[in-house]
Amino acid sequence: MPAALPSSAQTFVLVDDTATFRGLLKDALQRRFQPKVFRDFGDGCDALASCLAQPPDLLIADLYLRDMDGRDIVRALRQKGLATKVVILTAHPEAQLPAELVSLGVAGFVDKNSPLEQIDRAVQCVLEGGMFFSATVPPPVPSSLASEPALPRAGAELLSEREQEVVRLVARGLVSKEVADQLGLSARTVEKHRARILAKLGLHDVPTLVRWCLRNGLG
Repeated sequence: MPAALPSSAQTFVLVDDTATFRGLLKDALQRRFQPKVFRDFGDGCDALASCLAQPPDLLIADLYLRDMDGRDIVRALRQKGLATKVVILTAHPEAQLPAELVSLGVAGFVDKNSPLEQIDRAVQCVLEGGMFFSATVPPPVPSSLASEPALPRAGAELLSEREQEVVRLVARGLVSKEVADQLGLSARTVEKHRARILAKLGLHDVPTLVRWCLRNGLG
């Protein structure tokens, strides 16, 4: 087990209707990330009510709950303008899910049949501002991206060559340290590049940046 990694996110919410799995995952994540608050639920409605009343920094949600779909929880949060980071879990991954989840602003997607360590990796990646999708389900490019009105088609010409290198790696799910290692830069420099890229394109988060990259052929 890796050493504990105190998280900058202070509040986690976990919702999964399988009590044994939920208990194991809660214990593992608490020991690894040491969040200040960790709330867990077996029902989607209870989890959603908790998230709306006290928005968490991170939500880890099963996709198919007994009482509701995990996507509906995410939609409700986004409709309220909440920027909670989300990792979705499912025992039944389907090829179209990653692209669908990206469109909802979900930054992590993991097959529950994978080892717990893979969920750990997803949570760490998402907390650091990256994206993580189960290796068993490559995210396809949805046809809807080609005509999505909310994303600017132009803008790539505004980016320098270095910024285009950074944005391609960010779009592949690499966090700042990984991008820095590949490009021979410091993580701080990569963070500055990423902030400038978002500002130039008029975007606000990594999931939207990934969708922009796919639309503009920079993925």
